[in-house]
Amino acid sequence: MAFKKEEILFERNIPFAMFETNARQVMIHSHDCLEINLILHGSGHYIIEDQTYPIHENDIFIINDSEHHMAVHDGGLQMLVFVFAPEFVWKSPEEFEFLTPFFERGHYFSNLVEKDYRLYQEMKSRLLEIREEYEAREEGWEPMVKANLLMFLACLNRYYLGQNALEPRGQQGQGYARIRGVIEYIHKNFDRELSLPELAAQAAMGKSYFSSYFKNTMKMRVFDYIERVRVSHGAMLLKSTSESVLEIALQSGFHSSAYFNRVFKKIMKMTPSAYRKSKDSEINAK
Repeated sequence: MAFKKEEILFERNIPFAMFETNARQVMIHSHDCLEINLILHGSGHYIIEDQTYPIHENDIFIINDSEHHMAVHDGGLQMLVFVFAPEFVWKSPEEFEFLTPFFERGHYFSNLVEKDYRLYQEMKSRLLEIREEYEAREEGWEPMVKANLLMFLACLNRYYLGQNALEPRGQQGQGYARIRGVIEYIHKNFDRELSLPELAAQAAMGKSYFSSYFKNTMKMRVFDYIERVRVSHGAMLLKSTSESVLEIALQSGFHSSAYFNRVFKKIMKMTPSAYRKSKDSEINAK
């Protein structure tokens, strides 16, 4: 089963949109833009790449344009979703700092912003101000939305810097940009055999240089990344379907259930069967 890539159509040539939803997602997906979520009420679990986060009221999540994700809940989850293109806030090199939490992530990065952060209420208030401006559409609402978004992003950047969760590089996002196409290619083709020459060709690099470049940029080897994508997909199927472990293994790009079990346990610290039975899997997409 392939991941779904969703294209967001922005109105009035403004690359920003907001909506409120309680829809139950049935497929793990990604967007061609950046995303912020504010949980209004309800609970569930958020699958974002190889991580699973419990969802609680007032949680704030951020998701970039290559991360595959799905909110798993019983229908009672209500969230505000803010989506925007990078160019909405990044028009000059010095403005890239607003977006570093989406692209320049270190070992301690988490998609969830902790509520005990001293500027958390300020960040939440900025998002609610954006909703008010976006819904009212009074004269001059567009710059008000952007101003509030920039304040939110400035607080967000300060938060992740304080968490030592960012690894800014002088090239300001160019490292990620050079392999973004490869990452998308992996997510579209993870369920089949992928070779190093094939991946390197996607980036127009030699094999050795590509391997080194990918590791330096993503902080892991390319085939470790592929394993994480496959395990993430398998975890989503374990939560949302009743298919057998073997069927899930094959759909996730593994040649056998034994290999799937071994890699899954290495990454998730438990077997697929134990994961399916765990407390984290009690809420599932039906």
